[in-house]
This record gives sequence, structure tokens and C-alpha cells, in this order.
Amino acid sequence: MNMVHGLLHIPGEAEHLLQRAIEALRQLTGIEAQIGPYQTRGLLDAGADAMVEFEKGTERVKYAAEVKLTAVDRFKILEAWQDVLDIYREPRMLVVPYMTAEMAERCRLLKIPFLDAAGNAYLDAPGLFVYVAGRKKPDIPELTEKVALHQAFKPTGMRTIFALLLNPALAGRNYRDIAKAAGVALGTVGWVLRDLNAKGYLHEVLRGEKRLYNPDRLMQEWVAFYPVKLRPKLNARRFRAPHPDWWKNIDLGKYQARWGGEVAADKLTGYLKPATFTIYLHGKPDRLILEQRLRPDVNGEVEILEAFWDVAEEAAWQGGYPNDAVPPLLAYADLMATTDSRNLETARMIHDRYLANAENQA
Repeated sequence: MNMVHGLLHIPGEAEHLLQRAIEALRQLTGIEAQIGPYQTRGLLDAGADAMVEFEKGTERVKYAAEVKLTAVDRFKILEAWQDVLDIYREPRMLVVPYMTAEMAERCRLLKIPFLDAAGNAYLDAPGLFVYVAGRKKPDIPELTEKVALHQAFKPTGMRTIFALLLNPALAGRNYRDIAKAAGVALGTVGWVLRDLNAKGYLHEVLRGEKRLYNPDRLMQEWVAFYPVKLRPKLNARRFRAPHPDWWKNIDLGKYQARWGGEVAADKLTGYLKPATFTIYLHGKPDRLILEQRLRPDVNGEVEILEAFWDVAEEAAWQGGYPNDAVPPLLAYADLMATTDSRNLETARMIHDRYLANAENQA
């Protein structure tokens, strides 16, 4: 195994886990691997930590490796990750500390390649097939403290990260300012920032002054976790509208609301004809429901969710998009949470137009 030391742009604990997983696979199967840096080419390629080339006889198979320092313990997380696999330019695999036999089997069914530090694995490519499950959970003392810290993608942490991504200057402000912008308790901010620092997403540019690092990758993680961690907490309610064009002349501003999903995508790109209608609203939706004659329907095309950001903070967001639409990052996340090919195509357009320069904006 050849490790390109010093060229991987990932925290040391992630590099260590990747090496540990590759070595465990080699010991079990004899399959060698070459590990090198991954060159990101934009938000839709972000999230990978290294490029791994497996060698089996004369065969060579490459995977972009995405290292997660926390255990993947819910089917919904795998399903959300699987939904976006097709958009990547290279085959991609997960590398985690441990994958239970049940989760490993779900990976196989969903065709999600993975490795863990115990030697459990699923790889399926021309000339290379590996499936190992049920090996005992490994003891990795040097990762234990780090793994315990990784809670930034809990719902309140997701709100905080959203605020930081929309206004990167917040990273250098005091905890009270960050808490207000994110709409979270003051005590939340400290552990979120500590976790982001441990994951390599914050660094100190001057004494005491922090700055976001690798925001492209942080965006991609936020987008992947949004449908399973934060969105379910927004008390979504569904309705049916009185007629197909009901939405075209509504002033959502008077309801303290913004368009998300497909309508936001249409406003941001002019490309997508909306078939579903997502609204993020501050406060109670009663007035909107009454005036727009929306009828409760669990299968309705209209979805109303609680807006999870501070209204006053909107002035600090980077502009360039319609004021009746949610920020491009949230519209992008809404589209990526679907499996609709037209939505994924529009998501690429939103990325290219609004999100591609996140690294320069931080």
C-alpha cells in the first residue's frame, strides 16, 4: 500500500481511518491499494477525501473515498447518500469506523461501496467484487475521542452550519451573534464550532479569529444530511391547491414566507416548470392557508415547512437571487433530496450559477 503523505487535504484522524480500512482489507483479501489526493472540481464533486486505486491481478479500479468518522447507523442516511451517487463523475465509496452486518447488507442492496476499519467491505466493479460483513467492531483508541465529538449534524448543528455557510463572516464573530443568526441556543454554538474544528472545517487565521475552511465540502455534507436530520424537524404539512396556476401571483413576503424546492429552482434558473410547491414560513401558516384556499391533503402538491433561520439575518446573506426564494443552498438541498432527474439537472445549474465559488466567498 502506497500512502501519499502530506498531500491529502483531510484531518489526520480521517487519514488514519482510511489507512486502517485499506490495511484491514489487504489482510483479509490480499487486495493492494494505492491512495492519493482527490482533486475537487466543484460542489457536485466535493466531499471526497482521497482517490483509492485497488489492484487485483492486472485489474485496476478507482474509487473516490469519502471518510466519515461517525458510524452510519440509520438506513435513511444510506438512502440519502445513495440518491446522489449518480451525479459524481467517479465511482465513490464510504469509509467508516464500523458497519454492522445489517447496515452492510443494506449497502449491498443499495449498491453503495464501503470499507470499515474491521475489514467489512462491499466493492463491486468490473474485475473486482468484495463483500465482507459481520466482523467484530474494532478498537480504535486514537479515534474514540474524535468520533464522540461529531455531533454538528444534529438539527441545531445543521441550523448553525447553514448560517455559517450563508454568511461565512459569522465564523469570526462571537457566540452570541452566531446563535442569533442561526436561531439556536447560545450553548449550542460552542460544541458545533468545536466539532467543525475537529473535522477540519474551521481554522484560525489570526489569534482568536476563525474562518471556514473547505466550505465546498461542508456544503456537500450539509446537503446530504439535510433531508434526514433537519427537514423532518420542520413540521411539514401538505395541502392541495385550488387550481394549477394558484402560485404565480402570490406575494409570499406578506406571509413572512419564501419559496423552496421547485418554485425556487424556477426563479433561480428559469429552467424548471414546477410540479410541486414548497414553502418555508415563519410563524403560523393559518393566514396563508385560508387566503390561498389550500385544503389539507397528505398527498397534496403543496408543502409548508417552518423556516429555520432568523429573518433579520437575511440582509447579511450573499444576494443575487430573488427575495421571494430561499437561498440557493436550501433550494439545491431540496432538489437533491428527490430522485427526479429533472430536479438533479436543475440542481447542477443552481450549483454552477450560485454555489460554485464557495471557497472564494469564505
